[in-house]
Amino acid sequence: MRRLVTAALATALTLGGVALAAVSDGTATVARTAERVGPIEQPVLLVSDSAWLGIKTYGAKDALRGVDHVMDLASCRRRVTASCRNYDGHVPITLLAELEAHGRHFHTLVVATGYNDSDHTFRSDVDTIVGRARELGYERIVWLTLRANVSYNSPDDFGFDQVFRNNNATLRELVDSGAYPEIVIADWATYAHDRPEWFASDGIHLRTAGPWAAADYVSRKLAHLDGRPCPMPPAPGASTPNPCPDPDAGPPTIDLYGIYPVGEPNPTAGFHMEWEGSGAWPADPWWD
Repeated sequence: MRRLVTAALATALTLGGVALAAVSDGTATVARTAERVGPIEQPVLLVSDSAWLGIKTYGAKDALRGVDHVMDLASCRRRVTASCRNYDGHVPITLLAELEAHGRHFHTLVVATGYNDSDHTFRSDVDTIVGRARELGYERIVWLTLRANVSYNSPDDFGFDQVFRNNNATLRELVDSGAYPEIVIADWATYAHDRPEWFASDGIHLRTAGPWAAADYVSRKLAHLDGRPCPMPPAPGASTPNPCPDPDAGPPTIDLYGIYPVGEPNPTAGFHMEWEGSGAWPADPWWD
């Protein structure tokens, strides 16, 4: 019998700052697609704030498949500016500090953080992160757009819907400039736009099927960029596309409840304010 995992997802992205001016209504879309370079053997580092901590809370980590990877998920994380203090008093290290901590072991950086940051420093943050990633040998940065059709408003007004729209638009502008050829936009904001059931009431924190959707999305995006088969079929009994199509090419069509054990008792679920780890791949996921 299916039942929902009862672990509660933290929704505290506490931060401090000042109100920001809303200057743009743009939403980033995929501005370029990386050249397919064949299977990637070096691992992937995915860094997020608490928006994606649900991948651990709801036990969806084994749904990130197809590549060696490390996930670093932390409440209150910021990109470059010192992270905020979450409600248990902990201050996680920044995205930039995660790059430093992990060193020269990765090919691809997946940036899934930004809900704790303003739009005032976005350009300089991108430049700082890309510069350090280049020095550490990263060859690709998959940068996710921020969901902006949300009610979330961070404490002290660092982050809210218009800030997220501004940063999405700036990301597209920076990629279109050609100054950052490593960056590939993964348009999570558009992909998940019409899926409120994937999120808590604030619109950013993953819940129920949302963590499975996020891990599945990243897996398919990376497979597409590498020219590999999709790591999972789109539905039970369906053939596995080879090469994997770009998930940003259209609305979500994956039968999440059919191919994943969404809502079932889950031995890998558990609440954390900060978690570092990986899914089972290349081993079988826990439900097989």
